[in-house]
Amino acid sequence: MKKVHKSRRLARRKGTTVPLTFIIFGAAFVVFIASLYLYQTAFADFPSDVAIQQQFNDLGNALSTKTTSAMIALPHGGVVEFEETLPQEIGGHNYQVLIDAPSDEIHLYSFKGYSYNYTLSGMSAEVNASASETTGASGGTKEVKIRLNRTI
Repeated sequence: MKKVHKSRRLARRKGTTVPLTFIIFGAAFVVFIASLYLYQTAFADFPSDVAIQQQFNDLGNALSTKTTSAMIALPHGGVVEFEETLPQEIGGHNYQVLIDAPSDEIHLYSFKGYSYNYTLSGMSAEVNASASETTGASGGTKEVKIRLNRTI
């Protein structure tokens, strides 16, 4: 009689384990899918934002280096004008370049909310700078003319 009682208990445990295991794995799967859905923007947008930031940094550093080199070579009372080729878009976004001599900065900003400033220290004290357009050079142009004239 004791053996029959043990086998009933074992059979009862096996019967509840399979549905309970199914429920636990099902709940874990639902939580996993829900967390993927909630963090989709972190998985998809973060690498894109990093790439866009690096592309803006590359362009800003190139423009500031070229502008600083032209400022150093600029004679007193002279004018230097040079062209810089710009990419059409950065990260699939249109952007604008604005050289602001009074604030000693080159502003790069996208119409999707990205904005970066690159400092040209001492530029306002010595040089007036302007881009070929009054509002700056937009990303749709292939080349921008930058004009520097020494004020002192």
